[in-house]
Amino acid sequence: MNVLRLDVDEVSTGGVRAAGISATLDLGSQPEPAAEVSISRAQLASPIGELRNVEVKCGVVVVRGGRQACEQATFAARGGPTGTLRFGGNAVYDGSAGTLEVRGSGLAIADGRARFTVRSDARGWSVSVDGTQLASARLRELASPWLQLPEDITVEGPIDLHVDGRFDASRTRLEARIDSTGLGFTNEDGTYVGEGLAGTTALSIELTGERTRFDARLEANAGQSLAGMVLLDFGANPATLEARGELAGDGLRIESFTLAQRDLLQARGEARLRLGDTPGLATGRIEIERLQFPAAYTSFLQIALAATDFGALTTRGQASGAIELTENRPVSIDARLENLDLEDARQKFSMLNVNGRIHWSPEGRSAPEVSHLEWQYGSAYGLSGGAARIDFRIQGMGFELVREARLPIFDGALRVSELAIRRFGSSDAELDFAARIEPISMPLLSRAFGWPEMQGQLAGSIPGVTYRDGLLAVEGDLIANVFDGTIVASGLRLRDPLGPWPRLYADVRARRLDLELVTRTFPIGTITGRLDGDILGLELFNWSPVAFDARLFSTPGDRSRRRISQKAVTSISSIGGGGGTVTAALQSGVLRFFDDFNYDRIGISCRLQNEVCLMGGIERPGGGYYLVKGRGLPRIDVVGSEGRVDWPVLVSQIVNAMRSEGPSIR
Repeated sequence: MNVLRLDVDEVSTGGVRAAGISATLDLGSQPEPAAEVSISRAQLASPIGELRNVEVKCGVVVVRGGRQACEQATFAARGGPTGTLRFGGNAVYDGSAGTLEVRGSGLAIADGRARFTVRSDARGWSVSVDGTQLASARLRELASPWLQLPEDITVEGPIDLHVDGRFDASRTRLEARIDSTGLGFTNEDGTYVGEGLAGTTALSIELTGERTRFDARLEANAGQSLAGMVLLDFGANPATLEARGELAGDGLRIESFTLAQRDLLQARGEARLRLGDTPGLATGRIEIERLQFPAAYTSFLQIALAATDFGALTTRGQASGAIELTENRPVSIDARLENLDLEDARQKFSMLNVNGRIHWSPEGRSAPEVSHLEWQYGSAYGLSGGAARIDFRIQGMGFELVREARLPIFDGALRVSELAIRRFGSSDAELDFAARIEPISMPLLSRAFGWPEMQGQLAGSIPGVTYRDGLLAVEGDLIANVFDGTIVASGLRLRDPLGPWPRLYADVRARRLDLELVTRTFPIGTITGRLDGDILGLELFNWSPVAFDARLFSTPGDRSRRRISQKAVTSISSIGGGGGTVTAALQSGVLRFFDDFNYDRIGISCRLQNEVCLMGGIERPGGGYYLVKGRGLPRIDVVGSEGRVDWPVLVSQIVNAMRSEGPSIR
């Protein structure tokens, strides 16, 4: 008889237990005996677990002493991590040593192929797996009993995997390496995205009792990743992350980690994490040895600033610092800026050669050290100035200037004596500000803001500015010296300054303005003499006037020469309803031979209510009102007849008058 059959109820060896075993040995097969083994149920250690309906066919059976081998074998079973197992390979059992070794190849797993070696002995068992072109999504499903990712994150792309594991009674050791060339991931909101990621992850894990030691190294050299407002380009800035630590109970201790990204970042640190039902960071420290620009701006700032005036900066320089964290929150930040340049491509903002130290601590802790920033040159919205320094303290959501700061602006400066912000970013934020202005040339300011060029200087004081409950208020008067006179704004209040519909209130008074300088600035014609003006009860809604009581009048007691040109006469007359009569008079008769005229007084008033301007001037017998009361010969008066004028119409008339070239006199 050439066929032997053996039936065994149960066998256990080296951590493997099998039941319902039936083995057949065909001694007559050529050139070597062949065999088949079926096992109804086999129990292996995790991660393989239970197998059912196991069928092993040995093309060649080798029996020499205590060594039995199954070569040219095929294996099929149901169960295990993949649900179905099928592969070819070899198996060797050494009875004298008590070892079993199984090698397999062509194993279909996670839409790829794998080969493996499993070895069992008296101490435990080991496994080695090499997988190629494994689908990361399918592999995630297989690993779900041991590794859980957030449900809203999807992963795709092929990976290559190598795993070596040793499972003994006293400890377990696992070495893994993952190589990817086009990995991608995303969450439902699209706030976490990775595309085309290529790199290597190496992981070493050792389990002893209730403690797990690990060493990890991750290298990324291609692809991009978005996490919230942070965008990392691993093609431009390849990264290496190394970490080591220990998992014990419900705590994870990262003893050390280092992160290096070429031309971007060099950092190291440590952390202790709390796991369990409420995972979080217990303590941590990050030391940033180098944060290099422009890559730091592109990676960490540009997306957050994209909708602001700082969304297209050219940057250079570097920073460093340290962050301490407790219970998921920072408890101290120390940073150093070195030779940092920030320049807006649209020329709205720049700061060059910025250096400084920044210290921060949260509310409730001891006050941090004084911070400072200094720079060689700065500009913003057309204003520019030279070197400056500010010394300040920041704690929680508060900022406080600790000593006066002089900020150069053109040929003058803004000297800030007080600046304090509390609860910044909250609905109950508060601000206190006080400063004085060292004289700044008005022609320089005019060009910076695109205004008609004004003569004189801007100087004065800002005695106190407060922000409370959505209202920005100026305590005292704002004084500006322009046009060789003075303009004073008092009672200045700005409601909801950061909202969509800001509303401004103020009273503005001008005294002894040189009309020749004023009319040289605005194209309304030439007037000499001095002018006073009051704009009381001024109210702007979304920066457009909705109410005021305005009056312009010749300065009482002024003895300077008072002359008005033909164009100025025409410009003023057009806003009072008498434009046609004056223009006709200037274009006919003797008046057309005169370029300008003497005048006695100017008086123009407008009270704006409900988009209607109630017009007035100097009282005139017989009706109407003087806008310009003439004097001497030839005399010309500008008389207004309109008592009510639509505000939009009046604005249009003023604009047209300023654009007009006036009547031809030759």
